[in-house]
Amino acid sequence: MIFNIKTLATINLVLQVLILGTVLVAAYQAKIRRKLIIHCRFVRVAMVVQIITVVFIMLPWMLGYLKAPGTTLRTEMLVHHSLGILLILLWGYINLAVAGRVRVLGKLAMYMRAALFIWGVVFLLGLYLYLRIYVVG
Repeated sequence: MIFNIKTLATINLVLQVLILGTVLVAAYQAKIRRKLIIHCRFVRVAMVVQIITVVFIMLPWMLGYLKAPGTTLRTEMLVHHSLGILLILLWGYINLAVAGRVRVLGKLAMYMRAALFIWGVVFLLGLYLYLRIYVVG
């Protein structure tokens, strides 16, 4: 393997920071500049990259850690990943709503704000897990 696991985790962390930055730029495009098409493009790119990192980096690691002893770390990882899956499902719903394929219950902006909030929580939990596993050890 070219990279050790800590290097891959650090690369993933950098990707997550870039993804979150992209989402914040997208939020700015929608809220301040009122450029909704640009907003949607930014978020779609961010989510595609996010799904790729989940499938190819995070999921294999999580499965390995779920076998490790210690319920606290497993619980924290399961909360992080469960919220991440919720975020991906919410993103799918928002995209279907924007495309007119599903009926929106309430205002769509409420779901978008919830997605941004969840994304921030998931990012902070992931950062905590990274620090706990790879920095503090």
